[in-house]
Amino acid sequence: MQEKIFDPKLESYEKEILSYKSFKFKPSKIRKIVGESPRVKSFYLEKQMKCLTRPGQFVMVWLPGHEEVPMSITDEGEDFIRISVSREGTTTSELHKLEIGSTLFLRGPFGNGFSLDGKSFLVVGGGYGVAPLIYAAKILSKNNVRCSYIQGAKTKSDLLFLDEVKNMDVELNLATDDGSEGFKGRATELMESVLDTREFDFILTCGSEQMMHRVVQLGVERSIRAQASLERYMKCGFGICGSCVLDPVGLRVCTEGPIFEGNFLLNTEFGKQKRDLSGSRVTIDDEKRK
Repeated sequence: MQEKIFDPKLESYEKEILSYKSFKFKPSKIRKIVGESPRVKSFYLEKQMKCLTRPGQFVMVWLPGHEEVPMSITDEGEDFIRISVSREGTTTSELHKLEIGSTLFLRGPFGNGFSLDGKSFLVVGGGYGVAPLIYAAKILSKNNVRCSYIQGAKTKSDLLFLDEVKNMDVELNLATDDGSEGFKGRATELMESVLDTREFDFILTCGSEQMMHRVVQLGVERSIRAQASLERYMKCGFGICGSCVLDPVGLRVCTEGPIFEGNFLLNTEFGKQKRDLSGSRVTIDDEKRK
């Protein structure tokens, strides 16, 4: 019998194929629907996955007849997972029309998650970017870890998961652009005042890339380890298509991410450029990052 020659490239390829076969679509019925804001609904889905998820991971969600989209996991129980959907385009608008008992098809969970090993955390979210952060804050609160939670939005009605956060053992800080709730201004401005009075081991952030860029900068200036959850166009969810590659390093947001260290991100296109649906590079408006 011919001896099998070890080939690292072939072994990597075989692992990718096994990964592909293991992430099949699984039907999941909607058990509960909660309106979080005028644009955001949470869907509590039957949990089909056997493994526990980590805050920061995501699932690929498919509604037959429409595109497949990545969705952050915003909560998990023994028999359910929750996704929170902002109505932004055709597919998410169709998801908002679904009722209890409807079936969605899921693949995952995919990606890495936030590292929650630390004594103190500052959590900073903007808009519906708080989706993966509410799950992280829940775990931190459950583990009795000191946590300050900052959420920013355009107006009071856009603030999400407030009842949940108020029931956690975290310090809640709110910011709205119009001053209708909490601090009048941006989440990053409120963050600066919080950092002037408290010390933290870690910062977790998710929201617009312009906001996250500023959050990471503020953390680096104070030698605080920051972790950011990136959003990129994803087609496969597990590293085959390459549509979510982070330039110029070539890491895939769906597999090596979506959570990345802030120090690392500042040496990439983060906050400067990204790719659109066609794969073309587009520039992020510098004015929006200030």
